[in-house]
Amino acid sequence: MKDNKITQSKQEDENNNAVIEVKVLNIRDGLKTYQNVYCLRINDKREKLIIMKDYMPIIGEVQGDIIIEMKDDTIKLSNITGYYMHYQNQFNLFLKEE
Repeated sequence: MKDNKITQSKQEDENNNAVIEVKVLNIRDGLKTYQNVYCLRINDKREKLIIMKDYMPIIGEVQGDIIIEMKDDTIKLSNITGYYMHYQNQFNLFLKEE
């Protein structure tokens, strides 16, 4: 019975942590939305950043890679140039066409 409670507690923690919604806007592909994201990794040529649940509001430019980590999948956007904004667990990425 104790193991069942521990397993249930871990599942609740996982569900509570996956609250970031990611929207990626690209002129060519339109809008893509990813839900249940645990964290985002930004590997820019100038800096590296990890954004998690309840991270402070931030606006920036990226020239590099962004990794979107979800429970069942990881998506890597490589060699991109764009602008991002994170506010209230919503991450918006606007890709620049070159």
